[in-house]
Amino acid sequence: MKKLASIALLSAFVLTSCSDSSSDEFEQGNGEVAQKYITRLQVVPADSSEDTSNLIVNYDSNNKVTSITDGVESTQFQYQNGGLTSVTGDGDPYAISQLYEAPYKGYEVGKVLRYDSKGNPTNVRLFQEGNAGVEEFTAEITYDEAPNTFFYTMKAAGIIDVLDNVELNMNMQSVPQEIIRAKLLLPVNNAIKVVVKDLQGRVVSTVVTAYVYNADKYPTSATVTQTEDGEVYAYTVNYTYR
Repeated sequence: MKKLASIALLSAFVLTSCSDSSSDEFEQGNGEVAQKYITRLQVVPADSSEDTSNLIVNYDSNNKVTSITDGVESTQFQYQNGGLTSVTGDGDPYAISQLYEAPYKGYEVGKVLRYDSKGNPTNVRLFQEGNAGVEEFTAEITYDEAPNTFFYTMKAAGIIDVLDNVELNMNMQSVPQEIIRAKLLLPVNNAIKVVVKDLQGRVVSTVVTAYVYNADKYPTSATVTQTEDGEVYAYTVNYTYR
């Protein structure tokens, strides 16, 4: 997993702005919802020969994320005056969500082409290095009505504040690309289907997610099925909250 590109820049973002745009968009799209914080994501492959993996999120007494670990790599979060000031360790803070890596794994995200009325990115341009050079694709994304499962966990890690401050930075060339990408891709709801097509309109990959929700509209589990190149890969994600 990549490390965040610039810790100093993160500090500057957090300390120079009080933008709340992502929170506004989330609340406008979902209304008042319960605030749940993920403590563990357990990924269980359908193929019994594959290993089960766990992503653990730890918190302090103020409900701030202190660290995230998958048992091998770990990321630590430090705060000052309530804002995120540094991220250290081997892991990537955006692994907290798995929102950005899973649907687009193996691709570079070029641009969001279309959003729906709630602000969810529904059509995204993708690029991939191939044998004949860089190939271009598009991803079409469908969402359900449930609130983004990871939103409040990301907020507890200070990530939402960082993403909001991207909008106020006047020199976008200085902003790490992974932060810009995360801001543009941040959804209001949960993705249930991602269809990747080439420029000729042929489907090259499909990811379908079926959630089991609790009374607060947070998933207790999700079954994910990915089809690509005639191969099918499936796994179950189990969610634990505080």
